[in-house]
Amino acid sequence: MGSSPRVVIVGLGPAGPDLLTAGTLAAIEAIPHRFLRTRRHPAAIAVADAVDFDGLYDRSASFEDVYAAIVEAVVAAARAHGEVLYAVPGSPVVAEV
Repeated sequence: MGSSPRVVIVGLGPAGPDLLTAGTLAAIEAIPHRFLRTRRHPAAIAVADAVDFDGLYDRSASFEDVYAAIVEAVVAAARAHGEVLYAVPGSPVVAEV
C-alpha cells in the first residue's frame, strides 16, 4: 500500500519574500506541485509557477463556495501527485478575522 496523499500548507508571512521562513522556502523548493490561495500577496512571487485561485474569488457567489472548490482542487492534486504545496497569506496557524 502506498503512502497517503499529503497537502503541505505554508504561510507567505506578512509581507514580501524576504520574510519567508526557512521552512517555507524549503517546502517551496522541495514540492513541485504548488498552489497559491491568491497571487495578490507580496510574497506570492516566491511560488510564481503555482496555480492560484484568484479566478474563483472573482466568480464565486460566496467564500464557502470558494473554499469548497479550493479543497476539492488541492485534494484531487494531492491524490494524483502524492504531495502538493498550498501557500496561504500570513500564517496557516493563525486564524483570520
